[in-house]
Amino acid sequence: MIRTVSQRLMTFALLLLATVLTNVLPLPLQAASLGFALAALVVGIRTLRFAWRAGVRGRLVRALAVGLTFTALLSVAIASPLAVWPVQLARQQCLQRALTIAATQNCQLDFQRTLNERLQQLRGAPS
Repeated sequence: MIRTVSQRLMTFALLLLATVLTNVLPLPLQAASLGFALAALVVGIRTLRFAWRAGVRGRLVRALAVGLTFTALLSVAIASPLAVWPVQLARQQCLQRALTIAATQNCQLDFQRTLNERLQQLRGAPS
């Protein structure tokens, strides 16, 4: 029983690690981190339910609950930029082409302007 919980916990931890590692990749590969995060949430919730029903208490359950909370917050943080995917992608491509500090600053300024416009559109406010 403890062995099964430990194995499931290891799967949860590996999915969480994959989430963090793929989140630093460039777009569009970065989108895979959301899939890993959602898979980690599913595995984590199932593991927590299994451990609770099996009578496992203590540090293991508390650690799993903290890990699930972290994963849920990370999922929201990962999903939020997907609403502005084209803006993020344009910024990434601009920064790849920028050879000078001034060009990098222009990329950042364009990103901020475009992002503000996009967020106003999402809110339904007039631009």
